[in-house]
Amino acid sequence: MADRLPRSPKYKQAQAYFRGILANERRIRCLEAEIQRQQSRLTLNGVEGGETVSRTMEGDALERGFVRLYDYCDALDTELVGYVEEREAAMRALAELPDGDMVEIVYLRYFEGLRFPAIHKLLATSDHPMSERKMYSLHEQAMCRLWRFIPREYRQRKSVQ
Repeated sequence: MADRLPRSPKYKQAQAYFRGILANERRIRCLEAEIQRQQSRLTLNGVEGGETVSRTMEGDALERGFVRLYDYCDALDTELVGYVEEREAAMRALAELPDGDMVEIVYLRYFEGLRFPAIHKLLATSDHPMSERKMYSLHEQAMCRLWRFIPREYRQRKSVQ
């Protein structure tokens, strides 16, 4: 249903920005999962964090495991440096939305990574009925309102009227 609605340039640019936020969220989750996996492997091999690793004839697999773990931690730190500021800016932009449903739709979609059908199930309760059409409409309105709060590199003024 959402694909049938006409999209303004503001909508598309804001959506591209928030899709970037979602991609960053997913990258962070993947790196965190890799760190946990690597820690589990090392723990299964009998080594806890902070222990020294002795050399083995196999070329010190445990030491390579620790090196890999530290590489993942460094990658996570690198990702987090820029991401934390970007996420905070996106959250501040959400605070500018006038409607709680808009905030919830954008947050669930771009920060939690939920798809629209799942968002609709969460929002459409007996106390607060909401049609799919209304949800998509609120999403589009939110994106257009958020456009002015996104970083300049995502806004291309010449294409926006």
